[in-house]
Amino acid sequence: MESRSRNIGDEEIFNVNGRQIKGIITTISKIVCGDMTGVLESYVLDGYGRTQDYFYPSDYDFNTSADRRRDRSLMPPEFVYKRGKDFDWSLYGENMEPVKKIANSFVTQFSEYRKQGRGLYLSSKTKGSGKTLLACCLANEIIQRYDISVKFISALDYIDMARDKSETSQEELKRVRESSLLILDDIGAEWSGKADWTSTVMSRLIDFRDKHILSTTYTSNYDMYQIPGDDRMVDRIVGHSIPVVMPEFSVRRDRAEKHTKDFLRSVLAEQDKVDIFK
Repeated sequence: MESRSRNIGDEEIFNVNGRQIKGIITTISKIVCGDMTGVLESYVLDGYGRTQDYFYPSDYDFNTSADRRRDRSLMPPEFVYKRGKDFDWSLYGENMEPVKKIANSFVTQFSEYRKQGRGLYLSSKTKGSGKTLLACCLANEIIQRYDISVKFISALDYIDMARDKSETSQEELKRVRESSLLILDDIGAEWSGKADWTSTVMSRLIDFRDKHILSTTYTSNYDMYQIPGDDRMVDRIVGHSIPVVMPEFSVRRDRAEKHTKDFLRSVLAEQDKVDIFK
């Protein structure tokens, strides 16, 4: 962080729903929590008002190509700095070595995946199983090693972006479509139950990336062979994707329950000191 002076009033550019929006830094706070140090920054965005706080680790370099690519990737804020070390395989309580080996190969052998336009298809029926986090961890490792353009977008957001015919939205749509690596999150959620404009838009995206040999990582609650939609689209996904089946276990729910128990334990310990019912 010290490599670049950052001050209240500085301008930053954000991607919001496919649009580039100017933001002004309004607060900067240093954070020290155990081994983690960095700063929290908040902004005021044109037409949107004040943002949430964004955390930047102390070793974040705003001037490196990799970090610029992360900033422009459209990855969710909670995942945009996650790396391989941040994915905890032990949470699943089962042997994850086969899955871990495939995930590791996607990073270490990405040049081979890329030559054939291959990607991963991360699936499980359970929401919160870690599919999106894993996809972003792998993408960030790839950005660091190969310095390529990476974009993240949910299937539903891609459909919304395609509906917006503004020049800004269409330019971002093009960047998403042509990115070297695309994370297409929650594919299948956009399916309306019939072949319509929505399915045509998604089919065209997948067809474009297949023809131009561009790697795509999918996350979905559907098995790869049971994705709802056009058969041709499904065939193309199957043809260039390595299936990675995640356990039917909600990491998100498990963490939430643990946090709730920890909170309850702490407040119950405090309530023993004062009993209002005596």
